[in-house]
Amino acid sequence: MKEKELRLALVFFGGVSLAVYQHGINREILNLVRASKIYHAGRSGEDQAPGDSFHQHYPDEPERSTGDLYHEFLQALGKDIALRVIVDVIAGSSAGGINGITLSAALAHDRSLMPISQLWLEQADMLNLLAPEAKARMWSKWYFWPLLRPLLSRLGREGLLPGQADAEMAKRISVFLRSRWFKPPLDGRRLSTLMLDGLTAMQGAAPVADSLLPKGERLDLVVTVTDFRGLERPIFIHDPPVAYEREHRHLLRFSLEHRKTGHLLSDFDADSFPSLAFAGRASASYPGAFPPAQLRELDDLLAERHMPWPARSRFVEANFRNYRARGESPEEAVLVDGSVLDNKPIMACVEAIHTHGALREVDRRLVYIDPHPKGTRRLTGTGVPGFFATLRGALSDLPRQDPVYNELAVISRYNVQARRLKAAILHARPQIARLIEEETAGKLRSGFGVDDLRHWRLLSISLLSGTAIVYDAWMRSLIFEALDFVVRLIAAACQYTADSPQARRVEEVIEAWAGQQGIIAESYRMPEQLYSNVDLPLFARMILDFGLIYKKRRLNFVLHEINDLYPEHDSGGAAESEDLDLLKLKLHKCVGELAVYDDLDFLSRHAVNLCRELFMDDDEGPGLGTERLASEPEAGAQISRLVERLAQECDMARVVDNVDAVLASPLVQGLPEASRLAILTGYLGYFFWDVILRPTASALSLEAGPIEEILVDRISPEDADSLVLDEGKPVLLGSSFAGFGGFLGRAVRENDYLWGRLHAVDRLFDILLSTVPANLRTGLAVEALKKRAFERVLEEEGQRLALVPELLARLREAVERL
Repeated sequence: MKEKELRLALVFFGGVSLAVYQHGINREILNLVRASKIYHAGRSGEDQAPGDSFHQHYPDEPERSTGDLYHEFLQALGKDIALRVIVDVIAGSSAGGINGITLSAALAHDRSLMPISQLWLEQADMLNLLAPEAKARMWSKWYFWPLLRPLLSRLGREGLLPGQADAEMAKRISVFLRSRWFKPPLDGRRLSTLMLDGLTAMQGAAPVADSLLPKGERLDLVVTVTDFRGLERPIFIHDPPVAYEREHRHLLRFSLEHRKTGHLLSDFDADSFPSLAFAGRASASYPGAFPPAQLRELDDLLAERHMPWPARSRFVEANFRNYRARGESPEEAVLVDGSVLDNKPIMACVEAIHTHGALREVDRRLVYIDPHPKGTRRLTGTGVPGFFATLRGALSDLPRQDPVYNELAVISRYNVQARRLKAAILHARPQIARLIEEETAGKLRSGFGVDDLRHWRLLSISLLSGTAIVYDAWMRSLIFEALDFVVRLIAAACQYTADSPQARRVEEVIEAWAGQQGIIAESYRMPEQLYSNVDLPLFARMILDFGLIYKKRRLNFVLHEINDLYPEHDSGGAAESEDLDLLKLKLHKCVGELAVYDDLDFLSRHAVNLCRELFMDDDEGPGLGTERLASEPEAGAQISRLVERLAQECDMARVVDNVDAVLASPLVQGLPEASRLAILTGYLGYFFWDVILRPTASALSLEAGPIEEILVDRISPEDADSLVLDEGKPVLLGSSFAGFGGFLGRAVRENDYLWGRLHAVDRLFDILLSTVPANLRTGLAVEALKKRAFERVLEEEGQRLALVPELLARLREAVERL
């Protein structure tokens, strides 16, 4: 049976009290991964009797758990594909950092999250989090009492309260507003205590030595914090040679390595609970609400509780090594909320992903959990914002809520390159197999010894270096570069933004057209006799007419070769230096001629209209797509005419002719022979240099990671649409009161926690289904599984959540209608 891995990399955004919503999502993620473990243990005959329920494996879960339904899905799919679900990378910031920590601790050692559920629901209360010395007494700021009722009314009218202000909510708001001013009112030590107690309770709830990470796998956790003073770091520049700047963004890293022997090397064991608690305390030190975090604060707390910190030196060495290297003490570091600089740590997650490989086919997903997505919303108000609105937005709202466009665009570009590298590998594989077969005379099919294998390995470099495989792969990469430039031209003419769906459609159509025309092919052969540009085959003309990046690389390489020719000590080399200066000047002019293509404003109105007629949507229908290209021969002819027009207007062949003229001029002819040969070799032989250099550059742009796409999924209230109660009305209440709404009453936390579980069920089944090929999806009955999972969540939480009976009743009615 075919085996496949669904590898999830999770990113938890900051959200203050919406951490309760994220925790509900964590409950379902843990159930899914546990169900996968049970399924694969059953396939290998380990620790599973027929008919065992999820509850029998995990007594912390109810008898009717959503874990049974995830397991049922994996079993149904198992007729065709054995899907293993693994969470191997987690990144979190602020409140999301706390959720990343608790989920990682659960995954690393297969612990229960039930104690954390109780902690959030019972302990995450405003009165519980206020520092004792800061909490208002009966007559503190007594002059606020007459203003409280009008203030609550005003907050309610402006939608800043999570529902109607009852007596308990009014009490909490009153105490909060009358508590200490001009110093953080919330208790940082209390937050550390809650983290320690929660982790300890997780350890006691399900004491097992196993892990949810399979043997041979690693779990990485990255938590963002902000160093208030910053760490002085050197930057190597030209003048002065070294500059020093302070870096304030800081990442705290934890990992678990599950050795193939079964041993666990873990930063999530009980010895590391203080390390994890400190990371959560520091990452969630919301500016102005909690005081900054320092290591000595946790040292004092542990001393008072008579708790050891066995992993302290390991934690400090792993995460503050640079401080000591710069002569600064980690104990003096002042850490504040990670959301100040990195509220949505997607790129930190991607960097970790690139260090994780797999032995089987992988469907790699980056799943980010955003309690309040801003993609379709605008800032409220009209006109120019006032002083305080602008100041608050600049210092708080905009940095924390800035969309994740740039990070996701990087991933999108990475995926394009990953697909192309995979295609190149696929095309080359049969040819390499034939070459190895010929070289070894078929002996790999029979018996051979270690000496034979060593001999073939040493010969393999010379065997493959001069084959057509290298040439074809290199030529294909240059063609894709040229096609990308064509796509840029068309997208600019149509006023499509880069990486937009419309621009992606243009890319797909142009690449499909290139395949029809034989421009994208398995092999490329040049005619033996070539004397003019017009004699080039179509694929080579594409590079000549649109290969902007390749032309820049080649000219810059020739300039690099010239720079190495300058005489160093020969006083008689002044004349040669002057000639080299002049030659560089001429070549820089050629490079400058290529700069005209950077703005894409050189196209004529006629060319722009041709692009828009083909690719822009209009009243008659959508623009040209791949379906129409495949069904209408005239569509391909129209693209060919458009590409020919764009080639004429670009006229890049003229730049190449100019370079030829410069390098064949008397200036070059008069150079010393060694210099002349070096320059012309660099130019004419650049094919070989590009074959060597370009893969390295590409690997760097792909972060040198495994060649696999990273598909991005989101879990948020906007994406889970199976259960909708009031169309357009926000379902989460914790976002009110500047994100602190969940701390004003348990009913608010119960509401958000419940929605977190339901939204996770909805989206996780969607993600699972999307990993399955379309031809295998029939019979999986995912919608029915979703409905049953919703029922089980409501059945389980109906016994725990006593303050939201109306919500539970309405949700049960909505589920019945599914």
